[in-house]
Amino acid sequence: MATLQHNITTVLTQELLAVGDKISDAKYISIANVDTDSAIINLFLNKGSKNYYLIKGYRLTPGSTLCLNKDNNISFNNASNGFSLRIQTQTDNGAAVSVDVIINR
Repeated sequence: MATLQHNITTVLTQELLAVGDKISDAKYISIANVDTDSAIINLFLNKGSKNYYLIKGYRLTPGSTLCLNKDNNISFNNASNGFSLRIQTQTDNGAAVSVDVIINR
C-alpha cells in the first residue's frame, strides 16, 4: 500500500509514489514548509533515467503551503509500467529543509 503522507527532512531525492503503487487518480497534493528557512522544491515524475518536472525550483517560504490539484496536471500513470513521483527539497545554500507532503485521492 502506498504511503500518502510524507515528512521530508533531507536533500536526497525522495520517492513519494513508487511505480506500481496505482495512485494514478491523485486529486490533490499539498506541500507544506514546516521549517524556518525557505524551501526550493522540485516535484517530478520519473521513468527510468528520465525526469518530467511538475515543479522545478519553486520557492516555498517558511510556514507556507503549496496546493496542487487536477488543474496543475498532477494525474499520471502510476501502474507497473508507469511513473514514480519524486521530490527534492533544499534551502538556497543546499542544506536540508523540512516539508510535509500529503497526497489525496
